[in-house]
Amino acid sequence: MTAALLCAPGLASICLASTPGAPALVVGPGAHVRLKPATRLALDCDLLNFGSFTAAPGSRVVVRGYGTPVLRGVAAFADLELGLHGTASLSNDAAVDGQLILGSGRLLLAGNDLFAAAISGGSDASYVVTPDTLGRLVRTVGSAAPVAFPVGNASYNPVTARMASGTDRLRVAVLDEPDAGGLTPDAHLARAWAVASIDGPGSGGDVALTVQWNDGEQGPAFQRAVGGANGALAWRLVGAAWTPQSGVLISDNGLFPAVATLAAAPQGLWTLGSQSWVSGVETGDAPLALQFAPVWPNPLRGSATVRYGLPRRGRATIDVYSVRGERVATLVDGDQDAGWHSARVDSRRIASGVYFLRLQSGGEMVSNKVVVVR
Repeated sequence: MTAALLCAPGLASICLASTPGAPALVVGPGAHVRLKPATRLALDCDLLNFGSFTAAPGSRVVVRGYGTPVLRGVAAFADLELGLHGTASLSNDAAVDGQLILGSGRLLLAGNDLFAAAISGGSDASYVVTPDTLGRLVRTVGSAAPVAFPVGNASYNPVTARMASGTDRLRVAVLDEPDAGGLTPDAHLARAWAVASIDGPGSGGDVALTVQWNDGEQGPAFQRAVGGANGALAWRLVGAAWTPQSGVLISDNGLFPAVATLAAAPQGLWTLGSQSWVSGVETGDAPLALQFAPVWPNPLRGSATVRYGLPRRGRATIDVYSVRGERVATLVDGDQDAGWHSARVDSRRIASGVYFLRLQSGGEMVSNKVVVVR
């Protein structure tokens, strides 16, 4: 059976609303639906295709209403428009060969890729939701002009991308809570951007990225200034650890929504974090000598993370002393492997004042000063 949705000159409309008796537009097995050019199919319900659904260039599917419609079984749309007051979801990989129009409402990818040739719109009120890195927005990116990826998860955190040379098809997603993996709590963004080539890792070379975040998505100790001892750095996930990337973060507009540019960024998982707490020689390898990274935040009103490096395996202790030389707390006491470690100091257990953290291991001793305020 074949159903052809025809139209008169101009843009014809076919509207299907969800009712208790008709909760979805269902294309059954063996059935064929073809949208003719200039046909507008407006849906207040699920679109479930178990047969054949094809959309001619110039046709448009409009998702509207107040529900949570599901788009299932449609591999390709011509134009796809969001005009709803909720969140639609995609149940399979799909392509929008014409234009993805983001007017109102969100489109949840739910682990599926969506390729979009052209996109209009994109705002806090309407964007593509990428809750994990399995499902991403895919677009062709060249070197002539930046290409927008209106993506986010709990909030709108769009990306623009431009290749250093040539073209590539990039997959982009946003994570709300990246695994710390070497980042100090409160000193980085609660956002990370995943950028990868659909044709394979690194096939398209370096990418210039512009990322956006909002007030409340950066930790209280995050330093936004670009460059300098206390400035922010771009961080890339290398293996299981976040690694600072010097010279990549080149600008920040200083406003909210915040817009920052990463130049010559290899593909991968990226976030931004302060470098003020990072020792100048801290790497993923064991240090050559016993080392303390600066405590951050400092002064502190709650808790802080202490990063320290051991050149060899052995017993390590970190004690907290007052200016009178009284030991008031022990943070670490036990055998540990060579490499970098972290501990937490909780100021709620001690009075306001100046304290010294003393790290001892293998006959060596280093100290750090911390100020507790109320």
